[in-house]
Amino acid sequence: MGNAEPMLLGLALLALVAAALGLIWRGRRAKPEQEDSYTRGLELWLAGDLPAATEALRDAIARDPDAVDPYLQLGNLLRKRGEAQRAMALHRGLAARPALTPQKRISVTLALVEDLLVLKRWQEAGELLDELQRHNLTSARYWSARFRQALGRGDESTAARTLREAARRAAPNERQMFRDQHESFQLDRGVRAALRGDFSDARRYARNVVDGSPRAAASMFVQALSRLGGEEHERAAEVATEGLLKAPELVHLFLPVLQRSLLATGQYSRVVPILESACRNPAAPPELWIALAQLHEKMGDREMAVQVFEEKAGDPRLTPAVASPLLRVLVNDLPDSDFTRIWNALAKPEAASAWACRSCGAVHDGMRWYCPECGAFDSVGPAAPRPAEPSRPQPRSPRLLIEAPEAAAP
Repeated sequence: MGNAEPMLLGLALLALVAAALGLIWRGRRAKPEQEDSYTRGLELWLAGDLPAATEALRDAIARDPDAVDPYLQLGNLLRKRGEAQRAMALHRGLAARPALTPQKRISVTLALVEDLLVLKRWQEAGELLDELQRHNLTSARYWSARFRQALGRGDESTAARTLREAARRAAPNERQMFRDQHESFQLDRGVRAALRGDFSDARRYARNVVDGSPRAAASMFVQALSRLGGEEHERAAEVATEGLLKAPELVHLFLPVLQRSLLATGQYSRVVPILESACRNPAAPPELWIALAQLHEKMGDREMAVQVFEEKAGDPRLTPAVASPLLRVLVNDLPDSDFTRIWNALAKPEAASAWACRSCGAVHDGMRWYCPECGAFDSVGPAAPRPAEPSRPQPRSPRLLIEAPEAAAP
């Protein structure tokens, strides 16, 4: 009996050691499996497979319900999939955990703010952002959220100040982004102010664009538009001319303002030398050549109209589709032939009648530098032309592209 007790004690000790090793081994095995599911979820998300990413993150949560990151990212993914309400509920539950580290709590709170912004719960989002303010955050997420919250409340002045403040207080590598966004947002305010008749405000907003900025020419457009609205036609023509010569790629903005201002002063013929100077710029787009050729045609000088095309011969941008506005005019003067019958049966592109956001596809009535639908900056441009219904055109007099402000002007 005396010999059996040490043996039993040794066996019990061995059993305890084996059990402890088993627990450690199972813990180590479970953690990599949970981490693998989480990593796989993020990889699937980056690959664009959102349903599979959602399932992988849910699997990671099931394996380790106490983990924070899988919960946090699952909520972000649900918001991205259009389920902001569910994301908000998940992030609220996560924010209620008492053991979160300060950095994790900031991340969770920012995620919850973004849920609330999608749901347009501006007041709640603002209260949470005020709580985060004491951390003196430099992250772009925080400042972008503050901007969206102010804009959601209809306070454009605070929204603009937020972008300006972010350009000073955000992380150094993100400050230029906020400087650019501030300029674009002020341009957007400027063009809308000009269109509603607040011309001095429009120019004040446009002056937020600094010299040397890529948006300097756009600032001149806003200023020219405000001068035109205020019937300062000579000044509008001067600014629009300078802008067009500096940035011929913005022909779709400057030409309508230039045409209207010169027509109002009875100096329409001045458009020709201005366009000729702009066309000599290597950056001049085909639309500018077409406008010049159409102007020559309108003024009865078809030879000069043809010469414009001959000078650009060989440029790959000069295609039949691009030249169709003038070709449509010329073909109407031809006698009935096989060519004209085929041409008249074609669906030929029309000039842009709207402006569209490249990020979300939202259509706007005029030029914008900020898309209120998706929150993208510098994403709006002339919408792609819609094909016209095939039909035989009726004879008509030549018409300038720039004489269609409803199709090109903001």
